[in-house]
Amino acid sequence: MKKLLQVLTLLLAALQVSAQYINKEQKISNLSSFAKLYGYVRYFHPSDEAAEINWEKFAYYGIKQVENANTPAALTKTLNDLFLPIAPSLLITQSNSVNGFNIKTITPPDTTSMQEISWQHYGLGTTSGLYKSIRTNRPNLIVDPNSKGFGTVSNYIDAIPYRGLKVRLKSSIKTDANGKGQMWIRVDLEKGKMGFFNNMDDRPINNRNWDNYEIIGKINEDAVGIAFGTFLAGLGKVWTDNFSLAVEKNGKWIDIPIKNSSFEETEEGLPKEWYAKATGYKFEIVSGNAPDGNNSVLIQDNSVSKTEKQIFDTKASFGKYFTKKLGNGISCAVPMVLMGNQKATYPKADTLKLKKLITDINTSIPKSMVDTDLYTRLNGVIITWNVFQHFYPYQDEINTDWASQLSIALNAAYQAKSSNDYTVLLKVMTEKLKDGHIYVSKRVLDDNYNIPAGLALIEGKMVVRVVDSVVNEAKVPLMPGDEITYIDNQPALEKLEALKKEISGSEQWKNTRALTDVLNGAKDSSLSLRIKRDNKEHILKLLRKNHRTTKDTTTIKRLGTDIYLINISNAKMEKIKAMLPELTKAKGIICDLRGYPTNNSEFITHLLSTNDNNKWMFIPQIIYPDYDQVTYDGLGWNLKPASPHIAAKIIFLTGGGAISYAESYMGFIKQYKLATIVGQPTAGANGNVNLFNVPGNHLISFTGMKVKQQDGSLLQSIGIQPDVMITESINAVKEGKDEYMEKALELLK
Repeated sequence: MKKLLQVLTLLLAALQVSAQYINKEQKISNLSSFAKLYGYVRYFHPSDEAAEINWEKFAYYGIKQVENANTPAALTKTLNDLFLPIAPSLLITQSNSVNGFNIKTITPPDTTSMQEISWQHYGLGTTSGLYKSIRTNRPNLIVDPNSKGFGTVSNYIDAIPYRGLKVRLKSSIKTDANGKGQMWIRVDLEKGKMGFFNNMDDRPINNRNWDNYEIIGKINEDAVGIAFGTFLAGLGKVWTDNFSLAVEKNGKWIDIPIKNSSFEETEEGLPKEWYAKATGYKFEIVSGNAPDGNNSVLIQDNSVSKTEKQIFDTKASFGKYFTKKLGNGISCAVPMVLMGNQKATYPKADTLKLKKLITDINTSIPKSMVDTDLYTRLNGVIITWNVFQHFYPYQDEINTDWASQLSIALNAAYQAKSSNDYTVLLKVMTEKLKDGHIYVSKRVLDDNYNIPAGLALIEGKMVVRVVDSVVNEAKVPLMPGDEITYIDNQPALEKLEALKKEISGSEQWKNTRALTDVLNGAKDSSLSLRIKRDNKEHILKLLRKNHRTTKDTTTIKRLGTDIYLINISNAKMEKIKAMLPELTKAKGIICDLRGYPTNNSEFITHLLSTNDNNKWMFIPQIIYPDYDQVTYDGLGWNLKPASPHIAAKIIFLTGGGAISYAESYMGFIKQYKLATIVGQPTAGANGNVNLFNVPGNHLISFTGMKVKQQDGSLLQSIGIQPDVMITESINAVKEGKDEYMEKALELLK
């Protein structure tokens, strides 16, 4: 009997585990349906109500509502409850297809003074000055390109009397629907160094109601000053008031006097005790509805509202709609064009239901969406997936099954336990897109400190290519040609491969970035390297002191009587122009473009012999979801030959570190055969970068346009191929030889 009970207990436990697994699978399936509908409505349904909702908050709230729906019928009802108040013309049905859409449901009884309203996306309009998203015939936010950073109001006090004490900063802050506010404090040290710093990057504020916030830290023993304030990150509005600063003595908080801490002493502009200056932002004292006294400070970006009829010719006509399957046996029909007057789009939403939805959203979400919160992570996955699902230009070319990544990433969000797990999740998710412009950045104090040494992958080994000065606690100095076998007790190549799984792009770009980052860590942290030199192993103990590895500072120099070297990464155009009389007499010129140009692409015009009219950059013009039926606006540089013409034999050096602008540059060299290209393939990622924010205080960049090689072939994830391929050797590195340069000199001779 006892044995039977044990078997039954084990069976019950197994069934419980299975039930949990099924339940989790159902949650992911529910969220996938929500995510798809979220993108269709956010980016392609033109109602006023949808345009005015805070989509980050809506997603956070919606995820919680749909997560536990236990049947398709329950999920369908929840989706209707969520979306119909903001998209009243939307049709959601519990079936695998929608049998038509009745245009009468969106046709106003009186069309007088009505205009057609629909979405047009020139790329994805976020904070970039090039890309733009509008609703036709509707006021749209025109973003000031300078309003991409932050606008701050701040104060400064002497820190010397408070050295070594614990410090506490408090203030009251509120935002509008789009604003993200952050209070901050910075302790300045002697010799321009920085001590304690906190800017609430782990808990940015998006709260329409006044609330109190605080930061606690310690004033460094060598502190000279304390700066503090509140800033608006990106677009929107932030109000701030009621600052207080205190230090702890004998277990009690003692206030430090702050002049005009609540901004009640009115005067034109900001009070003289406070400082506020940032291009792209406005600051003013406003009266009424302040948490302390009558006044507060308003920080807002410089964006303006402007009505536009259209931004390109392709647009949907009234009556156009699309139908999509959402999964779980649910489908939707989304009208792409609505009629509207100055007051509202038709049909107008149910006012009571919309008001209740907004109230429920605002009262049920946290003050800050922090990445340690499950629903923030799920929110970030859904927003990220939708951006690339509808706006990434290379899904077909790189053959990525992006649709499958949604459920995989949602599952990973459930598995994540820490802030770092979430960052890694977003990196691994976007790695599948093979876009070297993809960066997933968390805006915190960086841990990208390094040692001033450059690495390379040569002969299948991680090798030190160049060394400047290294803070070395061992007797054996780091030297070029050393093979690094272990990094902090982890096999070096194993660590490199793990890092590459978090980096998007071509193999050559993954290697470039991974080799740059593989030694990164916190400032002044120790770094243990096991190296192999002349068949002997050594262990080196180093300190991370710098942000970057060593860099060649050469601009232009003569290598021989008739041969010159131009480092395209360093030589400004003014320097090149000053050297043109000598360069036109040269027999050979080596142009080193293994990095990033310094705004000197005008140099190409002195090599050209014919006018350039090629179009090789293509901005997507999007009106349909899922990157379907996209048209393009083709652009080029339209360069013309310039005088004096350089007739010397030209060699260009390039490789996997040449990305974006460098590849635009190299595209001309390749297309017009202006030089012999020596080296390795370029990174394979070109075109203006686009940026979008992700809940949890992350920023993601990607290539927002389709860029081809000038002969029309694919560039993305392939790169520009050299005419002469270089394969480096470890012995050459040990001997201090630059095999790229040696080959260039050989070809010139």
